[in-house]
Amino acid sequence: MTGEHFCTATVVHSPGRNLIVTAGHCLLAGRVGGGGASFAPAYGDGQAPYGSWKIAEVFEDPRWSDGTNDDYDLAFARLAPDASGRNIEDVTGAAVLDTTGRTDEQVTVTGYPSDRKVARTCVSRAVRLSATEQRFDCADFPGGTSGSSWIASDGKIIGVLTGGDTDDVSTSTILSGYAAELYAKATGGAAGGGR
Repeated sequence: MTGEHFCTATVVHSPGRNLIVTAGHCLLAGRVGGGGASFAPAYGDGQAPYGSWKIAEVFEDPRWSDGTNDDYDLAFARLAPDASGRNIEDVTGAAVLDTTGRTDEQVTVTGYPSDRKVARTCVSRAVRLSATEQRFDCADFPGGTSGSSWIASDGKIIGVLTGGDTDDVSTSTILSGYAAELYAKATGGAAGGGR
């Protein structure tokens, strides 16, 4: 693999079995050319145990892509099949996206810091800050962990790390109706989103 690691993403269940979710600020909306970003699940110590998938198209809410409104800092990316013709979800499995606005519960967050070769995992409580934002407190989630999914005890994604004022306090948008609409757009209008 070449290039630099800059964000974390998670395979999210979809009808096409080819979708990841990350923070909106990690990618640019639209179709991606041949030299674009790729996704290497479980990458660590210079190894990509599941291989690498090229990003084919990125979907973002225009309130983020056009206006950088932090309440919509979320992206889905459709991945092209790998060199063997496999879809990502068939190789790694996937987590289900929950867009019911859940928060105020325990989550497990795994991110890949840019400055080291191994993942960082923490279990903490997601706490609602406002109608559109939640946070979790866990030491040492630096650059590169943006896009990390917040996995609830039932295995569903209820948040995606979008920022924080320090490496010890991380934030996510509340995954509600706008996230469901964006997921539907990314999947070609297919129903889903864990409702």
